[in-house]
Amino acid sequence: MSTLRAFTISTLLLLPAGAFAQEPAPPSPISTDRPGFLFSSHTVGRGVLQTEWGIPAVTVNDSGGVDTRFTSLFGLVRYGVTDRFELRLDSPVYNESRVRAGGRTATDRGFGDVEIGAKWHLFDELNGRPSMCLIPSVILPAGQKGFTAGDPVYQLNAMAEWNLANGWGAGALAGYLNGPSGDGRYGQGTFAVSLGRSLPSPKWSAYGEAVYVTTNLAGASDSSFLGAGIKYLVSNDFQLDLSFDRGLTADSPDWLFGFGIAARF
Repeated sequence: MSTLRAFTISTLLLLPAGAFAQEPAPPSPISTDRPGFLFSSHTVGRGVLQTEWGIPAVTVNDSGGVDTRFTSLFGLVRYGVTDRFELRLDSPVYNESRVRAGGRTATDRGFGDVEIGAKWHLFDELNGRPSMCLIPSVILPAGQKGFTAGDPVYQLNAMAEWNLANGWGAGALAGYLNGPSGDGRYGQGTFAVSLGRSLPSPKWSAYGEAVYVTTNLAGASDSSFLGAGIKYLVSNDFQLDLSFDRGLTADSPDWLFGFGIAARF
């Protein structure tokens, strides 16, 4: 964010050198796009490199005698081009799918597709208006067989955040995805809200979220989740997190679990 400093020429001439010297402001704590379904509305800042990793993210589904477990090592790299615009590169760099049914287990492993995107911080919070950003991206079919969409997937997410009283904060996400399906394409919408709070120790914070995903993909139905997570600020530039989400509908995955780290350089 830009700041405006106005010094008059007469003051500059009258005061001795170093009169305006100040202690440098301490850096603000790292702001991450994990954990959970929602993002931060803020970018990393000009010239800042930030990495965020899920190690691992685990999806568990047990339905009709079929036990499915999907494990992914997910990495995101963010680089600030300006104070309000960043470039993003992310991918599930390692996936493992395990399906157990009738006493037999099938396991597949491979890397996933690559997502290239950007985040544009539209404006800061002001007089009830939330802090907002847009995150457009394209997922390129670079993954191994069984872990690729086969054709490009296009996404656009919009995120809004409000700072509330007494350390509370709220967020809202609206997203749209367009992906390949057979000989055509399908659409998927994601709507999510969150409520979070810093804990008595300033290094700890927690949140809860509610998520609804709607789709017109043939053979699929809408899904919804309730989840929560906790974040620990090791330093201003390093964060640990732990999260879970519970599927609420028959076609939702039963559980989503995640442990993550984030580092700013």
